[in-house]
Amino acid sequence: MKNCDVESILKFYRCIDLDIKVASEWLEQYEAGYNPLGAVKYDDMPHGSTISDSTALLAVKLAETDTMDSINTLKKRIKELKKLRTEIFNEISTLNPVHKIIICGFYLKGQKWERIAEQISYSVRHSKNIRRKALEILGKKFDRNSNISRSETIGEITQ
Repeated sequence: MKNCDVESILKFYRCIDLDIKVASEWLEQYEAGYNPLGAVKYDDMPHGSTISDSTALLAVKLAETDTMDSINTLKKRIKELKKLRTEIFNEISTLNPVHKIIICGFYLKGQKWERIAEQISYSVRHSKNIRRKALEILGKKFDRNSNISRSETIGEITQ
């Protein structure tokens, strides 16, 4: 995996929690509006046991199908995002301490290079060189991780 792809994944990782939150809110809205019971039939009404408007019945079924598809898509996305968050975190956790400080500091916390260089007691230039090596190592780890390398979401991000 190229360094630019690894950087894209790390920038995406930073926003995964927000993405999960938004998808969860959409899911709540869809589930609140979804009524699987359909029309209520009143026995004491004339012709209450049958639905006579076939167009309305078809429209309700199509809306239900569309809503269920959206709900299933959102549930699948939330599940994949949670899995990706865990897998990416696990791969970052296996880096050596200096690489971890640089990757977490620059990409996840958004720290300035001067601050990162101070933490690891290297110059800014040398810290940037170490970052390049850390990205290469992380790219190999991401390639070996089947959940990350085969993910549709990661594929969309790295294109």
